[in-house]
Amino acid sequence: MGGTTVFDRRIQAGPAGIPLAVRRGDGSWAELAERTAAFGADRFLLVTDGAAPADHLARVRAMAAAQAPCTVIDLRSAPLPDRPAPGEGTGGRTVVIALGGERACAVAADLRLPTTLAAAVGPALALRRPPPEARALPDRTAPALVWVRGDVLADRPAAETRAGMIGVIRHVLAVCPAQYEALAEALDPEARYSERTVAGFLAVCADARAALVCFDPFETGPALALGYGRRLGTLVRRLAGRLFAPGEAEALGLLLAARLAVRLGLLDAAGAWAHRELVARNGSVTGLPGGTDVAALADALGAALAPGPGLLLLAGLGRPSCVAGRLLTPVGAAPVRAAVEGLGPVGVPSGRVAELLPVTG
Repeated sequence: MGGTTVFDRRIQAGPAGIPLAVRRGDGSWAELAERTAAFGADRFLLVTDGAAPADHLARVRAMAAAQAPCTVIDLRSAPLPDRPAPGEGTGGRTVVIALGGERACAVAADLRLPTTLAAAVGPALALRRPPPEARALPDRTAPALVWVRGDVLADRPAAETRAGMIGVIRHVLAVCPAQYEALAEALDPEARYSERTVAGFLAVCADARAALVCFDPFETGPALALGYGRRLGTLVRRLAGRLFAPGEAEALGLLLAARLAVRLGLLDAAGAWAHRELVARNGSVTGLPGGTDVAALADALGAALAPGPGLLLLAGLGRPSCVAGRLLTPVGAAPVRAAVEGLGPVGVPSGRVAELLPVTG
């Protein structure tokens, strides 16, 4: 491996161990081919979603095809089979390789190769929840290997990297606030990061996940914090997605979560400002874009959240609020409306940030 190794981690999620290998340079392809061959595949199923660089996709496909027949499925145009059949006449094992962004890396795969930062700090490292009737972890609940090229992530388009950084910000706000000042200093609104800095982001997120999923592998308890703000961001994108560039709805999900916590008396003003500061330093929007029907968005969000069990909200950085033994806080229509209206109609321009407000707790 020589100079191709950046770092290795093993994330223990209940009974499943997820090996994470972060590498750099073309010299790492030889190791990847060797580790892929160790699966002893009779057939490969290469699942992608359009997020992988074309040359990366071609290289992985050629590597797999040199070992066994390889079928490519692009999730943009073809569904993933529930249980891929072995290669014709082999009766052997089909090995699934997931290559690309969040959609591809969310599938049940033996090998995950995330090529976006959002995928690398999120679904690539998560277990696939088994069906309720399962008594043991089914095949491919956990990947046998997650392989990340740090140099590839550092070379991705700025908009994609900026969107992926929302995942890093989420981890720091909800799980490891001790990294707050370091992250605030490192954030670049132009989303230009060195390989070393990207590797640091990956390590922070991997360690944060490892601390929570050891006894909560399917993220139903303390590890809910890993998805902080995600549900709000998903709803904002679903309700007004045409107004947002990649990552902007997710950024607003974090800001809405903070404002909701303030309205409910859980989070103080310094905590809310800490959210806004990181989002602004990332170059993401901190307010609703022009053309947003604020009242309609507030009503729709309130209606979508009302029947649910609640949201994970913070009582301080790194301190999720606990209600009746669960890390889910019920929210009503009134605080949701106030939170949405409080965002304002215009976001902070990229690169324009305020001085860092010291945060305690």
